[in-house]
Amino acid sequence: MKRSLRVLFPLLLVVVGVGLAARPGGAHSRCHSLRAGAGIRASVVTAGCASPVGLCTAGQFHGDSLLSGTTSFVADGLAPAAGLPGVEAPTTLSYSGLITITTCEGTLTTRDTGIFDTAAGLFASRDVVVGGTGRFAGATGHLFFHGTGTSSLDSDADGEICLAP
Repeated sequence: MKRSLRVLFPLLLVVVGVGLAARPGGAHSRCHSLRAGAGIRASVVTAGCASPVGLCTAGQFHGDSLLSGTTSFVADGLAPAAGLPGVEAPTTLSYSGLITITTCEGTLTTRDTGIFDTAAGLFASRDVVVGGTGRFAGATGHLFFHGTGTSSLDSDADGEICLAP
């Protein structure tokens, strides 16, 4: 009996493994990695800016077919010296706000949290998907941006968006 279990158990593992590998696409088939060259070109705007800290941008998401469209950013928090007075220069800001990307298939909203060195014109941020409409309803994922500029901003993007099943 023990001998037949020793033969049967490895065979059972192979059968289960093949069955799992042959499943139709799972979670990964609904996820989209951004293409190289994707990013946002935006300008700081004041007209119609609803930010409590006075920082808004408007622009275009380019270089990726899923997210190609217009963008808006509304900051809801800002800290000089990146929140580290005495350690970081006062011209380096930490910030957070919402980016809305509007495409012909819906909107994707992310919580954008980053660092902006206004003296050098450099910024980097991490974005987490917090909402969406249309094709982006129920989406999850994250984006990372890094770029240059002070009043006109040019960024590169990387990350993954997973659409709801």
